[in-house]
Amino acid sequence: MRKITITLITLLTIISNIKGQPETIWQLLMDGSIIRWAYSGGDEFNGTELDYSKWNDCFDWGCDQNSPIGYFMRGNSHHILDNGILKLVTKYEPGNYEIWHWDANGNFYTTQEHRDYTSGMIVAKQKYKYGLFEIRFKLPVGKGLWPAFWLYGGNPNEEFDIFEYIGETPNKIHIDMHCPDGCDNYNPSGLYPYDFGGWVTASGNFSDSFNDMMGEWGPGACFWYLNSQEFAVWWGDLNYQGYLIANMGVDDGTFSPGPDNTTPLPAYFEIDFIRVWTRLDCEKTITISNYNQSLTDPTVITGQNINVSNMTLNQGQSLKLIATNEITIEPNTIIEGDFEAKIVECPGPQKNLINENNSDSALKIVSENSPDSINKYKDVSSTIENPPLLYTKIFPNPTEGKITIEFNGKIERNIKIEFINSTGQIVFSKDNITEKSLNIDISHFPKGIYFLKGTFGDKSVSDKIILN
Repeated sequence: MRKITITLITLLTIISNIKGQPETIWQLLMDGSIIRWAYSGGDEFNGTELDYSKWNDCFDWGCDQNSPIGYFMRGNSHHILDNGILKLVTKYEPGNYEIWHWDANGNFYTTQEHRDYTSGMIVAKQKYKYGLFEIRFKLPVGKGLWPAFWLYGGNPNEEFDIFEYIGETPNKIHIDMHCPDGCDNYNPSGLYPYDFGGWVTASGNFSDSFNDMMGEWGPGACFWYLNSQEFAVWWGDLNYQGYLIANMGVDDGTFSPGPDNTTPLPAYFEIDFIRVWTRLDCEKTITISNYNQSLTDPTVITGQNINVSNMTLNQGQSLKLIATNEITIEPNTIIEGDFEAKIVECPGPQKNLINENNSDSALKIVSENSPDSINKYKDVSSTIENPPLLYTKIFPNPTEGKITIEFNGKIERNIKIEFINSTGQIVFSKDNITEKSLNIDISHFPKGIYFLKGTFGDKSVSDKIILN
């Protein structure tokens, strides 16, 4: 029996399981193997205002954009929820704003300083180390506009720029890494070092439609994906947990001269969802004992069985436990920070999968070697011998009767989807699938447990579906 057991602990905060988004992703690799990802955070932005239990609307250290012209503004006027879309807004609002400072002795003080532009931003309250960070977004056009999606490690200055963008070049995004050692003098081949980071050119404009961007942060490497197609990798390690950030903003010379009277304002960075995924280990038994989290520890732990004892999770810290069989939390465990424990299903042995947000009309990176693009990534494509073909997302689960299956990536093999009841009978089947998504109504089936089987060419994978 799969279960979570909590025994005699001091438990001040538990974050409930989040519903409405896929709980797992099947990631099909070119060699037919599969990686399983479990949902570990994010937001679908389906409410009427920003969820402040998940997000802050400024940095912990203030709202200054670190720019003489820009300021991050708190409140609903710069964080608009509109029919499931979060709009981060930039406005022309010249005035004096409170800027936070610390002197050489660490003493805090504020000043009032002039800024011309105000913008919205969100910073996740949960910090992360490792994961797959996904955003579906649409970007504005206009001189000096500077939206970004990134992770920032605080101290030391570690940064994973999943993308930055300026409104003058709507078909380009900028990717980069920043860290104390190993980022700037990048030398993965042992030959000639060069700086990592640069502009990449897409096959269309990011302002025309919504696109899906993912950054994968793992031990030893970070990967970039546009509409599920991998296009860059950085070989190296980031050591510290990071803040996940999405912000609108204005440039003051980093990439462009900044806004002028031709820039259309207000301008909007539109976000459909942000989802964070963690690789799911279905086999290991994990024992967590005498645990005091440090800034270099992962914030999500997965396994078949997870046993916890003598753990302290302080306020301001985050930890999620995701198991496929059992989680046991023993006495003398104190939890004051953000904590979640959940059980998810694991696919059976060697399976395969495909996914598709990548139709012929989806944006793709088209110029990895042009002078104005990422000629610095000449080693990237050749090093990925087994890239992902497809991601498949299934939600919600449990369901009241409606199931959505999304395919993101290349559909290069025959796809077949089947629902199987507890007696082994196939109660739904669809073959030769070419759609980006399927919406299936199973509300007329008897309530209970079903198995969703996906067959991709000669490989298959299955998940348990609960119909309430």
